[in-house]
Amino acid sequence: MISSALKRLASLAVLVSVAACGAITSNSKAVFMLVDVSGTYVREVPDAIMTAKLLTSKLNSNDMFAFGEIGSCSFSDNSLIVRRTLPGTPSQAALAKQDVFRSLETYGEQVDATDWTDIRGGLRYAASELEQSDQGKRIIVVHSDLVEDVSPDCDTSELSLDLEGITVVVTNVTRSDREASDPDAYFRRLEEWQALVEEAGGKWVHANSRDRLLEYIF
Repeated sequence: MISSALKRLASLAVLVSVAACGAITSNSKAVFMLVDVSGTYVREVPDAIMTAKLLTSKLNSNDMFAFGEIGSCSFSDNSLIVRRTLPGTPSQAALAKQDVFRSLETYGEQVDATDWTDIRGGLRYAASELEQSDQGKRIIVVHSDLVEDVSPDCDTSELSLDLEGITVVVTNVTRSDREASDPDAYFRRLEEWQALVEEAGGKWVHANSRDRLLEYIF
């Protein structure tokens, strides 16, 4: 009787362990990285891809990673480069990460600069994607100088944003040439975007280095 009970308990423990491997918990993360490719900022794409790879490498099974462009009209599926939820087992998750790396490298080899910068549309698109995710922690990483210049054909300047429950982490916010004579313009730009994110219910973080970015997320 004791032996039979122990066997049943052992079998139950195995089932619980297997189920846990595939479970999405409150600690799981969904990270959507938006990358500015407008004008001369497209030169920052290799740096963004390096950051994206590091982010992906640190994610765990059942975490989600997505990568999309901030271009002329970011509120579109055309701006999505990769979206992947890592499988529940570590070995399969490692293979999925390699697929993400390859997609990022292919993108980096053929990316073209855009004429316009639709940051708000990108935020709206990323937020809508994260809304569909089951992960407990939702993050948008914005790799941009945060200088928005929307196209007349895709004006999202009045687009409503709902960032409730989302942390927006901005990084690599470079200064423009004209700000050399007006340093306060750089900080005003950051403050304006911070106000927009917080008014939409999101949490704002400015990570001025890749190390700080990784610290905030992990």
